[in-house]
Amino acid sequence: MTFDRQAHAVGLDEVLESKEARMKRQHEWLSRHSSPLISFTVNIPGPYKLTPSSHKVFEQGVAAISLACKQHGCDIEARQLLTKNTGPEGVFAVKAVSASVLKKLMIKIESCHPLGRLMDLDVIGVDGKMISRQGKQMPRRKCLVCEQDAVVCGRSRRHSLSELTSVIDEMVKEHEYSA
Repeated sequence: MTFDRQAHAVGLDEVLESKEARMKRQHEWLSRHSSPLISFTVNIPGPYKLTPSSHKVFEQGVAAISLACKQHGCDIEARQLLTKNTGPEGVFAVKAVSASVLKKLMIKIESCHPLGRLMDLDVIGVDGKMISRQGKQMPRRKCLVCEQDAVVCGRSRRHSLSELTSVIDEMVKEHEYSA
């Protein structure tokens, strides 16, 4: 996967179009595979979604998904990895005991992997319904900067974009040096 330092800034319309296309692709995959899906995107704030950091987070996430599935006897029957202006994304069709078990594995990656906070690992059951963190009695994610509820900080724009991207770049750099 490559990224372009001159990648264009994406706006809300492009993000929404990408989300709609992703949902359509998920529906097609559910019909084709009849297995739970993992939908993987990278949490990168701001208009530039294809960055060296998003690329590294995505690489690490794909590896973590593959390892977690292998270790827990879940067979990845198909996967598709895409590079879009709105960021890297992947979809995985997984033969698992249940979508609920698969979600627990993805929550563990999001919670325990050094870059997991930057990964958005959604699980969609064969019925097409998203398995939520709240449905698993898991708390919402914490802000990257201040550890408060990330949704509250995001809505209030408590932290500047440069502050957020600086924290993300530092997390990625620390992970690279420790690996």
